[in-house]
Amino acid sequence: MNDLQLEINFSERQNRFRELLGQGEFVLLIENSSPGRDNDPAAAGERLAALENAVLGLENIHASLAITDRSFNVDSWRGAEYAVSALSKENRDRHVVYLSGRDSTRDEVADLIRIAVNGGMCNLVPASGNAIPGDTLRECRRRPFTESIETLRMLRKEEGIFAGATVNPFQYTPYTLMGQYFKLVKKFNAGASFVVTQAGWDMLKLQSLRWYFSGRGLYYPMIARLILLTPDKVERILAGEYPGVNISPDFQKILNKELHYSVTQFEAAQYRRLELQAAGCRLLGFSGIQLAGAEIPSRAKIAAERIAGALREFTSFDQWLEEYNSYLARTEMAPFSSSFYLYDRTLRRPYPKEEIPSANELGEPRVSGFEKFGYEVRSFLFPRADRQPASAGRLLKKLTAGCRTCRVCRLPKSFYICPANCPKQLANGPCGGVKPNGQCEVSSGECIFSRMVRLAHWRGELSTLEDELLDSGK
Repeated sequence: MNDLQLEINFSERQNRFRELLGQGEFVLLIENSSPGRDNDPAAAGERLAALENAVLGLENIHASLAITDRSFNVDSWRGAEYAVSALSKENRDRHVVYLSGRDSTRDEVADLIRIAVNGGMCNLVPASGNAIPGDTLRECRRRPFTESIETLRMLRKEEGIFAGATVNPFQYTPYTLMGQYFKLVKKFNAGASFVVTQAGWDMLKLQSLRWYFSGRGLYYPMIARLILLTPDKVERILAGEYPGVNISPDFQKILNKELHYSVTQFEAAQYRRLELQAAGCRLLGFSGIQLAGAEIPSRAKIAAERIAGALREFTSFDQWLEEYNSYLARTEMAPFSSSFYLYDRTLRRPYPKEEIPSANELGEPRVSGFEKFGYEVRSFLFPRADRQPASAGRLLKKLTAGCRTCRVCRLPKSFYICPANCPKQLANGPCGGVKPNGQCEVSSGECIFSRMVRLAHWRGELSTLEDELLDSGK
């Protein structure tokens, strides 16, 4: 997988994946993770080529691959390298490749972009990247993370690139949810043209995502990421090895019961749940699904056949909803009792064309007197810090705002909370790994972007959180 940047394709590009989305066709992306570097590159390439051949040969559904980047392995081949080394040249426009920012400097991400572009990959999805499970706060801070928005801005300079964005709609406080939505708007402004969600099982959250952006006139194609569960995956999710993916207590009870079934019965239960999710996504207005857990050709074929059958089986929302409610016995997918939903009456009707659903209020601003006082002090001391040398007043900034010696100061644009206090040093919003209750993926404290949303709510300035793309500060 060396010297991949030398493989340059000068032929006029087509993009069948983008064309399918533009035509309103429902697509299936079979997810495959780039392998660890301890794998034999030749053998890994042969496995990917075999999977591609099987997926592109599927009938009754438009199927292709999604190559993820540094999803689980600490040391793995980069998704772009893996894709260019093994995927057929004539079909690269059909596939999607992820670009992870974890353990990657800006220059390293730029190199990956060149490899992907010169290799004929044109559907690219940046992700800031997960923390390594088990990393301490200090260990995470030592890793470089290139934020997805920064990568999107680099991709915008490349011709013929169809860039995507990720979002985690499975958030259950007003502030974590709106933080995800606001950051997604920033990603659109940075050049994203389609969306892939985090994986989850709460169909109400998927419908709320569609309602919110449709209500704002932002009609971007959305793809829902689903997981075909195995007993091993259930255990790993419950152990926190899939950041941002959560299983509610009610759903866990169902899975615990199914784990006592025979292997055949367990698989049947998962396939039926997958069928219902996939059909529901189409009826809720999603443009397709990205399926994890079907990376073996035989498994991909079975999953695709089951999904295609479900799309034929369920042709109306009411028909689907009756079967969905019957199968899940109205299982509560929210992780805790006080979970926040942006809309009422979700999963009772599809998007009503005659009216825009009214969003629920976020409630009274949950800002303590101490937080208000701190904000007032910092806003008095540093009102123009973003227009001054970053070194100006650095000691005072450190004492009052936890300044971490940024290259540029962003305090006036971040509600006087230093973005560098994010363990990944993200500047423009939360990552997908933030926990449903607002807790940081890495530390035991609240995500700093949840704090920003709370302060913006108190100040009546929520809309400013999606207005401006902030510099990385590095």
